[in-house]
Amino acid sequence: MAHADSASIRKSPVLPCVLLLVCAGRAEIIDRVAVVVGNRVITESEILREVRLTAFLNGAPLDFSADSKRKTAERLVEQRLIRNEMDSSLYPLPEPEAVDEMAKDLQGRYPSRARYEQELERAGITDEDLKAHLRRQLITLRFLEFRFRPGIQINEDEVNKYFNERLTPELKKAHPGMEFSLDDYREQVEQALIGELVDKASDAWLKAARDRTRIEFRAAAFAPEPPRPETTQ
Repeated sequence: MAHADSASIRKSPVLPCVLLLVCAGRAEIIDRVAVVVGNRVITESEILREVRLTAFLNGAPLDFSADSKRKTAERLVEQRLIRNEMDSSLYPLPEPEAVDEMAKDLQGRYPSRARYEQELERAGITDEDLKAHLRRQLITLRFLEFRFRPGIQINEDEVNKYFNERLTPELKKAHPGMEFSLDDYREQVEQALIGELVDKASDAWLKAARDRTRIEFRAAAFAPEPPRPETTQ
């Protein structure tokens, strides 16, 4: 598939919202810019592919509604902002072996490789699409781990409060009449608290990153219509 950089897209006097391929003396529309993120773009085909990947991983029906495409685009914007930060700050990227291992675990859900490939085809994605998706997920997790987790500290009061006010009621509801000790659940409580604080810190960072980045959603790419077949060379 042909690609065009954002500068050439902005300068195009005729069709600034599409990527063009000149073939056999005529211009053929093969993709549409859906979101501009700084000096990069997210295309409509990327969003549709991500919708398919999410449905495949969740075992859910395909949903190409305007709301689904917008939510998918928002996730891709966040991933793009994180990847920009990873590149500029020299954070270590995931090793290929880690991606392969995740892909292998997913294949293990199916009774055979043939059935796995059949389900990929049914969803309209490829094995390489899936690995690229898993790599983006790992990049996000790696960023959260290196950027926010080291600076998080929790104290005993926070641990006790979480256990007494949030976890214990759930445990008693699931197991009436039983008594529960913090010592048995300390690691679970600490990990839950750390996870919440990482989420808050990453949300604040993403908000700041969005505020300082030009982000433009192109409305035409989010119409509630079936996906167009992608043109291949």
